[in-house]
Amino acid sequence: MFLCRSARLTLLPLARKSPAGFCRNVVPRRPMSSGVPGGSGENFVYFALCGVSLTAGLAYAYRTVTEDRTRYNDRVTELQARPKHEWQPKLWPPKGK
Repeated sequence: MFLCRSARLTLLPLARKSPAGFCRNVVPRRPMSSGVPGGSGENFVYFALCGVSLTAGLAYAYRTVTEDRTRYNDRVTELQARPKHEWQPKLWPPKGK
């Protein structure tokens, strides 16, 4: 235990010397933009792209739902139009050959 404590006390001053002390005397750099925010029209391009994508997605979803509803109704009508046979249970136990 004594050996660990003495090693720690001898190495502790070496570990505290870090290059962070040199950075304290330097004026921090200000983050600067290359121009006026939104001045290049880049935001408008993103806005237009998102708007077109949203509109196309909603149109596709609406068209798919309405076509599927029509197809579903046609399928149900077709199934109901099939002739229905009265269900008769099979004999149990089955007779051997």
